[in-house]
Amino acid sequence: MGVSDLWQILEPVKQHIHLSSLSGKTIAVDLSLWVCEAQTVKKMIGTVTKPHLRNLFFRISHLTLMDVKLVFVMEGEPPKLKADVINKRNQIRYGPSGKMSSRQTGRSHFKSVLRECLELLECLGIPWVQAAGEAEAMCAYLDASGYVDGCLTNDGDAFLYGAQTVYRNFTMNTKDPHVDCYTMSSVKSKLGLDRDALVGLAVLLGCDYLPKGVPGVGKEQALKLIQILKGQSLLQRFIQWSEDKSCDSNQQPLVIKKLAHCSVCSHPEKLAVVRDSHSMRLFKNSF
Repeated sequence: MGVSDLWQILEPVKQHIHLSSLSGKTIAVDLSLWVCEAQTVKKMIGTVTKPHLRNLFFRISHLTLMDVKLVFVMEGEPPKLKADVINKRNQIRYGPSGKMSSRQTGRSHFKSVLRECLELLECLGIPWVQAAGEAEAMCAYLDASGYVDGCLTNDGDAFLYGAQTVYRNFTMNTKDPHVDCYTMSSVKSKLGLDRDALVGLAVLLGCDYLPKGVPGVGKEQALKLIQILKGQSLLQRFIQWSEDKSCDSNQQPLVIKKLAHCSVCSHPEKLAVVRDSHSMRLFKNSF
């Protein structure tokens, strides 16, 4: 998920680092991410009975030998605000809503796959935690609280939840085993964006909780708006604009009353222009 165009915005601060750079670090991993990646590798499907377990075992083994400590995060119940987005994803994965049995079977299968992965983690002695909601939110909490040194997830929401270091595009390719690293410190220093600004971008550009964002606003316009505010809180400005709009809606609209005319000469007897509550009433006597 996450915020539309976020990774493009953060591209200038991306660091392409070798996996060996993670040696000695403790990393929180979004378990669902690795499971989904294993299920999309076509060359493994059909030749490997349980690709999710194979993928998980070899990744853990490889990183453990490099002295990388892992803490896996199991996703919990998604927020109700995300219901529409989840329904669309289910339709893509398991078919249209008319094929409810297929969708239910697909979700049940995915949950059983996750349970198998948890059993493997326990057999290997690898710690895992259950998130109350979004897995990336728990990863961010562990990172922000100092329990881990970073989050391994492709979901940009982690920064909005408070993560300080995010790793994505993990690969053990023998020619270039690497991961892309993004740090909040570099996002602030190079792009001038803090957590508040990133949440504001999610509102403007769209995210899982507000898929469409603000119509007609792209990343260039959103970034220009942040620059114009010059360090002011974008979220506070949203609140201020909302209050101003609410105040304006309570004002009486501009009303021009029909003028009374003299029955003899047809000239207006008086001019009455009634404006909103913040303007004065202007009365002008007839000629």
